[in-house]
Amino acid sequence: MSTTVLSPLKTWLERYGGYIHPQIQFSQVDAGFSVVASQDLPPDSKIASCPFQLVVTKDSALVALRTMLGDATPLQSWSPRQLISSYLCFHWIIADNSSLKHGPYVDSLPSRDKLRTPLHFTPKELELFKGSNLYGATLDRERDWRVEYEQCHAAIANVNEEWGNQFTWELFLTAATHLSSRAFPSTLMSETPSLTSPTDSEPILLPGVDSLNHARGAPVSWVSSYGPITSPESTISLVLHNAIAAGEEAFNNYGAKPNSELILGYGFSLPDNPDDTIVLKLGGVEGKKWEVGRDAREAEQVWDGVLAMMLGSPDAEPTYEDYLDAAAALTEMVETLLDKLPHASAVEVDAGIREDVVGMFSAYVKGQREILESLVVFARSKEEVGISMAREEGIEVVLD
Repeated sequence: MSTTVLSPLKTWLERYGGYIHPQIQFSQVDAGFSVVASQDLPPDSKIASCPFQLVVTKDSALVALRTMLGDATPLQSWSPRQLISSYLCFHWIIADNSSLKHGPYVDSLPSRDKLRTPLHFTPKELELFKGSNLYGATLDRERDWRVEYEQCHAAIANVNEEWGNQFTWELFLTAATHLSSRAFPSTLMSETPSLTSPTDSEPILLPGVDSLNHARGAPVSWVSSYGPITSPESTISLVLHNAIAAGEEAFNNYGAKPNSELILGYGFSLPDNPDDTIVLKLGGVEGKKWEVGRDAREAEQVWDGVLAMMLGSPDAEPTYEDYLDAAAALTEMVETLLDKLPHASAVEVDAGIREDVVGMFSAYVKGQREILESLVVFARSKEEVGISMAREEGIEVVLD
């Protein structure tokens, strides 16, 4: 993003009481821009702050949309994503409207060609992921978002045909992607800010503060200063606890996230991500899903589910045969997933497959494969338990 676009963002933020550290600059990169220290920054530096009155919430979006679309439009039934995404879209549709207050922020967002979430993949890129959970999650997301888009489009076109013509799927997708990749939980606006997302939390956008990229484990704090909502004293600030050397990038910390979530929501991955997980679903266990991490973390829950299938009754005590059958069933399920999982080694960059997508694909598939392989080892350990149980009964088990 050019400095000619980012300079108005900084000026706009500061006019309303926001802040961007004077010793950071925005550096152009393939995915948009990164935040780099122009001088050495000491620990506990406040990098940016956003006044509450500039935070984009579903309520602020609702007020603006109601002004433009009228009370007859069923905006109250729209989801936070529909409201905020449509609000962002109108900044591209209408050049000048008093209800649209975030022009400098929207102008600073990366263009659509910079976005790398799976809904922005080429057909060949998406095909790479076929056989993985992420492939199905991408199709589910596109279906859900298209339903929301059609509802918004119909309402907008009913008010103004020209607005409806300009409110395209591509425009909505771009706005919704910015929301998914930049949103924070509304719990940050509480007097005790938190990145956790309880059921009553909603996505919000923090102009300026959301500019920093992610680094796993980076020590950061969110600080809320309270006054009246419209007061410049009411702000959300991001403080970085590590010193940043001149020329180094300043990072936020989005929290512990697996590559599946990073790719689907943000459009990037981490190599050998320690937080990688795979979601397993067992048929016959009421469609229950389990999330298993590296080194078979949380695999005991999966095992309990498989073993329960073998027992039939919750009060039954498992026999060695139950253990062996459950271990065999778990092994078969995991090996089936391994067989379906695509291989990264055969992928080459070409006209329909971009290099950064290949990098995401390789990191994701490698993590999925390593988790599944750890589950095979876990299942074999349970098989050994079954064999030991049989020996205690004087039975020697011979496995094929």
